[in-house]
Amino acid sequence: MTIELNPQQKHAAEFEDRHALVLAGAGTGKTRTIIARAAYLIGRGVSTHRLLLLTFTRRAAKEMIRRLTQMIGEADSRIMAGTFHHFCLYTMRRMPKYFGVENATVIDRDDQVQLMKLIRGHYHKSTQQLPRAAELVNLCSYARNTNQATADYLEQHTEYDPDIMEVIVKIAQDFTHRKQLNNYLDYDDILFLFAKKLHEDPVLRDRIRGFYDHILVDEMQDTNPLQWLILDGMRDPAKLFCVGDDAQSIYAFRGADFKNVHAFKERVPDSVVLRLEENYRSTQGILDLSNWLLRQSSIPYDKELQAHRRTLSKPKLIDFDNEFDEARWIAQDLIERHETGADWKDHMIITRTGWGARAVESLMVENNIPYRFIGGVSLLQAAHVKDLLCLIRAAASHLDELAWTRYLTMWPRIGDVTATRMIEAMKPEPSIDQALDVLRARLKDRTQIIEGVKGVLDYWKEPSRIIQEAAHFLKPLMMKRYDNWDLRRHDFELLGRLAGRHRSIMAFIETYTLDPVTATVVERLEQDDVVTLTTAHSAKGTESPVCYIIRVEPGVYPYVKSMGIFEQEEEERRILYVAMTRAQDELIMTRTYQRGMLYSAAGRFGLQENNYFMEDLDDDLVDIEDAGYGPDRFSDYDVIRPWNRI
Repeated sequence: MTIELNPQQKHAAEFEDRHALVLAGAGTGKTRTIIARAAYLIGRGVSTHRLLLLTFTRRAAKEMIRRLTQMIGEADSRIMAGTFHHFCLYTMRRMPKYFGVENATVIDRDDQVQLMKLIRGHYHKSTQQLPRAAELVNLCSYARNTNQATADYLEQHTEYDPDIMEVIVKIAQDFTHRKQLNNYLDYDDILFLFAKKLHEDPVLRDRIRGFYDHILVDEMQDTNPLQWLILDGMRDPAKLFCVGDDAQSIYAFRGADFKNVHAFKERVPDSVVLRLEENYRSTQGILDLSNWLLRQSSIPYDKELQAHRRTLSKPKLIDFDNEFDEARWIAQDLIERHETGADWKDHMIITRTGWGARAVESLMVENNIPYRFIGGVSLLQAAHVKDLLCLIRAAASHLDELAWTRYLTMWPRIGDVTATRMIEAMKPEPSIDQALDVLRARLKDRTQIIEGVKGVLDYWKEPSRIIQEAAHFLKPLMMKRYDNWDLRRHDFELLGRLAGRHRSIMAFIETYTLDPVTATVVERLEQDDVVTLTTAHSAKGTESPVCYIIRVEPGVYPYVKSMGIFEQEEEERRILYVAMTRAQDELIMTRTYQRGMLYSAAGRFGLQENNYFMEDLDDDLVDIEDAGYGPDRFSDYDVIRPWNRI
């Protein structure tokens, strides 16, 4: 089996005797090129065991080996291929004494969090102010993957008080020490230890360098500083062949370093940058808009994607008064397309954040549009929604241990142990009222906790009212619990509307949060014909004939929290670029604004209008439409007031 290549792909695949960075624009065939490169080297006589192929997912590695095997045969495809973590651990296991990992146990994310909980508990005087264990694990991970001291990372990338930072640094030190005592290795340790030894031990470095002649790297733009140190320590005589797209570097929050691509030539002597610019995915109209977006940046992306297909498709930008009008239009458009023969699976809805898709998701549920949500957190899986539902479930049954544990531990000075004791004391009681009497005796002067449950029970036959009352009661707790409360609180309006369509609150919960929702999610994921609802980050690597990008408006693109920080604003530009270039045939962007006030979001956050990426759109690039939703339009969301009040 041979693989067909265009001239740019062929030039890259057969490039000789120098380090190379291949900037593969969206849809230009990067996977095809890296596979062709491996096949070319093997055909030229390079032994397969002298090749190393590094990817970011095991699935990507398996797919590349599968396709390579089809080209060159099973016997010749035994290349070392896998993720950075897999390669580093494999190498350390082969020479454990060099790395000090004899009998080391690799622990996963859950193990990290549980270990961190134990350590965090020793700082009980500061526990109420400290981040939760999961966030502490994240902070340690980010610091390590960006190769920074924890104190430096906290000072540069967080806004904790100095006293809290000092405690977090101590916790991070204890976390590292505890892992060493128990001979644990977490995912971050694997990269860190490998890179550290590689650069500290010349004998070890020379030995590892001698294993490979060529190192092929997929998704180079996603590498972090530790991964760069690994590549830098292994090159020469091995040649680097790194494939990626600087315009799709969107994972800085995970530690990915944009400079690993843009500074490649400066960092690697005798290297060359090659480009793939013929796009096989999208129409030229979609690419014209994507190219324009990059040209507005002061960063020299220096790429101009050209469509292989000659068909034209001019993107649309549709304005709505609010997110509900936007969501209704998208749902109706999907239904109309499906009724005229289009498959659900040919449509993708892309949102900047999980929060931004709440209205759309609720309309998908209401209209029975089959969908799957990828990335972010689905409405009924969001932490604050779970908090509210745990109160309702606790009121429904004093035997619901999970709900009561979550509800009780939301309150200050109640930890897991105290909550467990209270729950065990309530369980023997025959009814919720008697269980609450037992709890009241234990809580003494903290009866407000019980009042929350009683308040829910008072409106038990009114599902929407229960959501409203529970949200009002929990508001003081949630305002302290969540930094972005103003964004989260709007979800309860949607939740109330959904609940109001059910005969009882428990019917609603059973449908959307307990076993039936699990079955529904599984069914949606197993169905081939479903609409994909995804965050922009999770959309990377995917494509769809029709793409809707929602909320393309000030304060969202770029995201408000990135404003005023050049590197972050530019990553936001790349996020929008990734979203645009998922579309194959049609690109439909939507945005919301109050009538005549497109920049209300920007003004509300104190932003300048020129921060908005879509500020100076040319009419030749996109058709801008007003959806026409106005005061003469209404829907089932509107409140119909009695005539006697007019």
